[in-house]
Amino acid sequence: MPSEIDLAPANALQEGEMRTFTTSAGAEVLLLLRQGQYVALAPKCPHYGAPLDKGRIVGDQLVCPWHHACFRVPDGRLSQPPALDNLPSYPVRVADGRVWVQLPAKPAAASENPDATPTALVGGEEPAPNAAAPDARTFVIVGGGAAGQFAAQTLRTEGFGGRIVLITAEPTAPTDRTKLSKAYVAGKATDKNLPLRKPDFYDEHRIELLTDTRATGLSLHTRQLRLSGRAPLHYDALLLAPGGTPNTLPKLPGHELEGVFVLRSAQDAAALKQAVSTAHRIVVIGSSFIGMEAAASLAAEGRHITVVAQEAEPLQKVLGPKIGRMFRNLHRRHGVRLKTEAKVAQLEGENGRVTAVRLASGQRLPAEVVVLGVGVRPATDFLAETLPLEKDGGIRVDAHLCAAQHVYAAGDVARYPLPVGLGQHRIEHWRVAQQQGACAARNMLGQQQPFGEIPFFWTQQFGKSLRYVGHAEAWDEIIFHGDVRRHKFLAFYAHQNKLVAAAGMQHDDDMVCIEELMRLGQLPTPTAARRKLNWSKLLKKA
Repeated sequence: MPSEIDLAPANALQEGEMRTFTTSAGAEVLLLLRQGQYVALAPKCPHYGAPLDKGRIVGDQLVCPWHHACFRVPDGRLSQPPALDNLPSYPVRVADGRVWVQLPAKPAAASENPDATPTALVGGEEPAPNAAAPDARTFVIVGGGAAGQFAAQTLRTEGFGGRIVLITAEPTAPTDRTKLSKAYVAGKATDKNLPLRKPDFYDEHRIELLTDTRATGLSLHTRQLRLSGRAPLHYDALLLAPGGTPNTLPKLPGHELEGVFVLRSAQDAAALKQAVSTAHRIVVIGSSFIGMEAAASLAAEGRHITVVAQEAEPLQKVLGPKIGRMFRNLHRRHGVRLKTEAKVAQLEGENGRVTAVRLASGQRLPAEVVVLGVGVRPATDFLAETLPLEKDGGIRVDAHLCAAQHVYAAGDVARYPLPVGLGQHRIEHWRVAQQQGACAARNMLGQQQPFGEIPFFWTQQFGKSLRYVGHAEAWDEIIFHGDVRRHKFLAFYAHQNKLVAAAGMQHDDDMVCIEELMRLGQLPTPTAARRKLNWSKLLKKA
């Protein structure tokens, strides 16, 4: 039974303020005062447990400071991922000069543990998997990654009562891929922490999950999807979200040796985790985000980690040389060696196992384990005879993520028009994939919703977090504020006299404001951005 708690004085907050209060029993409640009304919510984000009192209220949304999940005020309903669930909300009343809140006996705690009890699904009250009106249609989703999983649950919370079939080539249910190169290989997360949902989630919401199943072909005329080991599947609407296939450098001598790993699936991560448990010398080929995160996660006492990069600085293609140099120095301080502007000539081995990486310069890097962090390509080979694929294997879609009649694409494979006229791009971000999955699901239902979300991603290495909004494949200049070397800065990427992206460390609130200003098309000019600006005030004006 809920009990009413005397939480705080009636004048505890000013308009627009929020603060976490602790009850006498030790429970925590986030209290907000908005438009003269108190609102009580769970205090931590259901995604990774970020303290929401460090976030920001933007319009009618509460934005998580870490990964920008958004929840509606006052009911806590999820409006933007990467969180998967609504934020618990509690009844509030003001009487006798006090704020009283009704709390359940055990308030739901935000947790990154997928075994924790989930709160309500996005957009609806829980449980309601069977509440939708009967529908004879079949919606098929190819891909069990971020886009596919979020699309499936969105279809249900939007009221679709028909058949949903979610197809994944992996042997397991959808997993949190963002943990693989970070907490999981570092030994800070276990197999139990990887599934995005409890095992019974898919049955409860009538989502048919076909694991270990590959899409092998598609007929647009008959609306049939061909599958490995199964009969063709008819669809009324189809979402293509197969994700990417890691590059394996097939022309590199020695690529087939044991001890050479990619890092894409839970199975890849488990195999790598097992291999490094007894390894002392590890070489990471490629200074991509996956490569650099893996190097940071694998670094430990007694291990020699070397990253081989073709570029002068790691991550410089995305972040520029100055921030790349900061990451290089961060890794060096933790014992990771970097071989920059280097090319791998071959992998050497004995008895079928890798023993070293030979560089084009002739230098030999001893290695018991080699990790390939050299990017991915869209897993779209099965569509080559059906759709006009881009040169990189991507699928061109319109503003509604539509690729052909009754066919949509989302996630790593979708080349879509960015908002504010920045052209067509294919973006491999976890949150973007989830957002596209939700948008595609709604459009499969006929809502005709254009996709206009601003790209956002994060990386964490050696406890240092960088956040990035927008998208800049090219820039004319990077405008810096703060000290990059001390990991506290904002960087603005200017292209053709327009700010197109921003990166920041230890500026979480500013990054929330910048993302919203970008969404509104109200970012200042590069000339104005050279001055130190108050991003909170700019957002209020906008």
